[in-house]
Amino acid sequence: MKGYVLFSAVSCLLCAIVILNPNWLSIILFLIWLIRLLFTRRKKWIIYSCLFMSVTAFFVGVEKYNNQTRLSMDTQNFLIEMDPNRLKIDGDQVQFYGTVTQAGETLKCSEEIVVFYRLSTKEEKDYWEKQQKTASFVVIGSLMKPEKNRNLNQFDYQRYLSHNKIHWMLEATSIQAHSGPEKQTFLDLINLKNIRQTILFHIESKTTIPVSSYIKTLLFADTASIDDQVMNGYKEIGIIHLLSISGLHIQFLIAGLTYILWRVGVTREHTYILLFIFLPIYGSLTGWGTSIFRAVVMSLISQTGSRIRRPISGLDAWSYTLIIGLWIDPYQLFSIGFQLSYLLSLALILFSTSLFNQSKYSTINSLSISFVLTLISIPILSFHFFEFSWIGMFANLLFVPLFTWFIMPLMIVLFFCSYILSGTLFFQFLIHIAEYSLGMIEWLVLKIRLFPYGTIVTGKVPMVLFIVTVVVMVIFLIALEQQKKKKSSLFLLVIVFIVFIHYQKYSPFGEVLILDVGQGDATLIKEPFGKGVYLIDTGGALAFEKEEWQIRKKQSTVASRVLIPVIKSLGVTQLDQVLITHGDEDHMGELIELAQGIEIKELIFPVGTTKKQSFFDAAQSLEKSGVPLRTVSAKQSRDQLFGPSLTVLWPLDDGEGENNDSLVLYGKIGQFNWLFTGDIEEAGEAKLTALYPNLRVDILKVAHHGSQTSTSESFIQKIKPKTALISCGLNNRYNHPNEDVLKRLASLNAAVYRTDLQGSFRYTYADYLPQGLKKDFQTILK
Repeated sequence: MKGYVLFSAVSCLLCAIVILNPNWLSIILFLIWLIRLLFTRRKKWIIYSCLFMSVTAFFVGVEKYNNQTRLSMDTQNFLIEMDPNRLKIDGDQVQFYGTVTQAGETLKCSEEIVVFYRLSTKEEKDYWEKQQKTASFVVIGSLMKPEKNRNLNQFDYQRYLSHNKIHWMLEATSIQAHSGPEKQTFLDLINLKNIRQTILFHIESKTTIPVSSYIKTLLFADTASIDDQVMNGYKEIGIIHLLSISGLHIQFLIAGLTYILWRVGVTREHTYILLFIFLPIYGSLTGWGTSIFRAVVMSLISQTGSRIRRPISGLDAWSYTLIIGLWIDPYQLFSIGFQLSYLLSLALILFSTSLFNQSKYSTINSLSISFVLTLISIPILSFHFFEFSWIGMFANLLFVPLFTWFIMPLMIVLFFCSYILSGTLFFQFLIHIAEYSLGMIEWLVLKIRLFPYGTIVTGKVPMVLFIVTVVVMVIFLIALEQQKKKKSSLFLLVIVFIVFIHYQKYSPFGEVLILDVGQGDATLIKEPFGKGVYLIDTGGALAFEKEEWQIRKKQSTVASRVLIPVIKSLGVTQLDQVLITHGDEDHMGELIELAQGIEIKELIFPVGTTKKQSFFDAAQSLEKSGVPLRTVSAKQSRDQLFGPSLTVLWPLDDGEGENNDSLVLYGKIGQFNWLFTGDIEEAGEAKLTALYPNLRVDILKVAHHGSQTSTSESFIQKIKPKTALISCGLNNRYNHPNEDVLKRLASLNAAVYRTDLQGSFRYTYADYLPQGLKKDFQTILK
């Protein structure tokens, strides 16, 4: 079966996908593959594939059956064993993953859970920061189901946790150390989780913060300490893989250890035994990430084959590793780490002797490798992140040798020297070299990051186009390898890629999205054929006074969690206009962070809004970065259209940026007349309907999140909306929307959509703005 275990591996992979995620696409692909397997007419391949598939189906079926909870939402007392390697402390919040060993008084179990706890004192934070070993805690709190995806194309946290066999989040109100035996046992001493934490603490104490962060990342797969901006820089220029322990790192370690052992006189047989012991231990110390598992197991399989004098090819070793990985944890196939690690390593194996060695110049061959790997990764990156970086194709040529031959060896030397030479002048000299080198690398990464158009946003591509792109890519790679029909396949690939990249941006469908941003407002409007994209308000969380130790540095925001991903999923890289209705934080709080991720071409807001200090600061910051600002009012802007087809109805005069000074917008989008009201209250509504008594409204964006101070009886009786959209937070402290408001809307038989109950609202249309619409507005508003 030499070289053809790949047939069994692909069979097992597709079998696992069908069991875990049965849908029309997975079933069709599986059937096509079975037909292809039968057409080989090789009995051994077919028999082996069927055997491997049967075992895989058994393991995957058992895993799927067992992936369910035994806990009850009513339970409030838990005994949890905390994993110190998955403990995060950010400001006044503690988050850790652990195993529930007892729930309530009687239920014994072993179920993973994620715990959130709000710290109340600085001393309590100091206590948690010292937790370096596996420990058991008695936790009192409330179980919550992880939320499903509440916005279009948003990251699905519930699915992510489910794939990691976690079904509950625990909001803890009290955590106490379990009163067990304090004496350290032998099992505690050999617990690799504790050893890992001890090593990480040692690295932090003996080196500086910049150096320790890279040692922990490159040697022990702990990326939490690297600055977020720097990490994003590595990601955006396509070299984030250098900070993940991969086959490159493992092969480097193996080669270095083998050389050292041979130089000190260790025989080949004993070297193999030592590596067979060392590699699994090292894998455990790094947390057994997907890339580490693949690299370690592949290496052990290859070396075992050589040891028993039955050489195993790289392709077979890859295939066996994939099958074993699926048996251990089939859910990992849904992670981007699994997909990229196995796909890119397969490409390196398949093309190593042909496509990657066609030139006598090593630089050209390196560029070929980088080009092919970048090309192969595009569909996966686009599927998960809606964008990809092409600049990594060239950045890898510089950074891969730099990390392989300088940074990685330096980090290894520093790690061992921290135990034997700590405090010496030589060790301090090495620290200075490392700090200077890492500083230069980070500076270079951040400079390259600023290169224009380095990242291409594709948006969420339709599945049919996605499949066509993958098929054309395979055809192109085969043509390159065989040196046949290269021009025609390249032409086909370019055409398909142009469509792939621009489909979402120039989609013939327009959209209005009322985004679920919690207790706030954000409405995205995208015109058909890429004519324009507009955002009304940004959402934002109200900030409360906190002491310095309570401030979270890595807290997810509405912009990073909702706005930017959703906007990019539509293929959008810039907003033609951002319209801020008024100066409250829940309507403009994400403005600065949004501008850092999405280009804003113009910021529009009602006159007087800059009297709110928080908005003034944000607007001033954007203006300094080159964003044009424009103030508007109903008096001065009545004859102008904003967004796709919106006119300003309110305010008439300069205000204070308060609720009744909200920007009120009216216009026809698609087939319906829309009214966006900001946070305008009853007094403002009365003046509005007095000014425009003939206002026809099909869809009302309900003011002030459904507060009782807005959406008065007289107002809705005059405009008579057919549909009402309410943006409010789940279980918000203000009890929005108010019951009286809901009753008023119900009396009109208006359909009510609420973001707290139904998530985001999406309206899709296929027409576009007629030239005579402006005249229609003037008729309506008279």
